[in-house]
Amino acid sequence: MRMSLPVTVTVRRETVDTRVDEVLAWLDQGLLLARGFDGYLGGGVLRDASRENVLYTVYAFTDRRSLERWNHSEQWHGWTRDGAPLARVADVQRRTGLEGWFAETQTAPGRGSKRRRPRATAPSSAPPRWKQATAIWCGMLPLNIGVTSIATQLPWWGQLPIAVRSLLLVSSLVPLMTFLVMPAVTRVLRPWLRRDPSAARSERILQDALDSLGGAGSTRGRERG
Repeated sequence: MRMSLPVTVTVRRETVDTRVDEVLAWLDQGLLLARGFDGYLGGGVLRDASRENVLYTVYAFTDRRSLERWNHSEQWHGWTRDGAPLARVADVQRRTGLEGWFAETQTAPGRGSKRRRPRATAPSSAPPRWKQATAIWCGMLPLNIGVTSIATQLPWWGQLPIAVRSLLLVSSLVPLMTFLVMPAVTRVLRPWLRRDPSAARSERILQDALDSLGGAGSTRGRERG
């Protein structure tokens, strides 16, 4: 029997600039509807860092079966029909289980030196599996040693059946890993987890070139005006 794992869904939608507020209200309505379904863990709406008409919806369910119940419900079908004229679905990604620990958002300021734009966010991809495994090992090893050391000091611990001891250990380790240890580990290891350094350098060079072109275009526009 396979263990049920939480599923995180990221949906990228594109709309026109004049309808962004309508789409935001519609997305909030969808998250409100999903809140009434068993297994819903939460969600939110993110703005793209460079294109204001691109919106991301990120939400999670406790397992794939709960997600499918939402995706096949009358509420979901009615909600998507209402939003079809407002926005186009450009991409859908699903992350299962431990990948959710490594999902993050990136923030970046809007372009332009004169006009200030609000900072926007967009979801980034999960790191390679071997990096995820290394990060989990870094968090699990000291936590397991610490919890086991404390448990073995209890006078009645050795009298418990192995199944009960395992149940108590897992019941302690899982919430500690999820809510305390892994957020700290991913925060410390974030620069290493994010991506290949060479790809990051190439992206920075491309971004600098685009910013330079945008600045030059603005200057030419002012000169013509």
